[in-house]
Amino acid sequence: MTKGSTRTIILAMLFCLLLAGAFLTGCNSSKAQVDNKPSDTATTPPPSNTDTIEQPKNSLQMKLYFPNSDATGLVSFERTVEVKDEAVIKAMFNELAHPPSGYEPPLPSGTTLLDAKVSADGIATINLSKEFKANFGGGSAGEQMTIYSIVNTLTTLPNVQSVQFLLEGAKHAGILGHLDTHDPIKPDESLIIKS
Repeated sequence: MTKGSTRTIILAMLFCLLLAGAFLTGCNSSKAQVDNKPSDTATTPPPSNTDTIEQPKNSLQMKLYFPNSDATGLVSFERTVEVKDEAVIKAMFNELAHPPSGYEPPLPSGTTLLDAKVSADGIATINLSKEFKANFGGGSAGEQMTIYSIVNTLTTLPNVQSVQFLLEGAKHAGILGHLDTHDPIKPDESLIIKS
């Protein structure tokens, strides 16, 4: 082998190595560019803490009174419910609309709590929608169970001693027919069935 052919072989090998290096460098930079592109499955960054602040919630243990199946008394059940701010009475109403299996719903269907407030002297005034009266099934025993399920439940709150019923913002002497609801009603412990 001559010096010239050895030099040619070495130059050819160097040229091949340079080409290979350039090719590999080009591939890596292309890959880097591809990796920097956003992918289809990328998620947006989580919002800052100031964007996700919710109203404070409290876990509240509630005692609720539901009529038994033959409307002869009220049975107490305890539930733990997440409550926002001061919407405790609304949360209680929501729970009363979902009785345990085998118990009667105390609220006539479609009843909505329009407003609720508690005065400094312990009177919870609840303003109910017209469905409370319109969809009531009737009967004095049913009326007693409906009224006292609500009253006995709400008066478990430490700041509530009695309940004033309003229908669409107005007081009624007998909102469901028999019981006098013109004045605030106090709880009736005699209706509670002791276990």
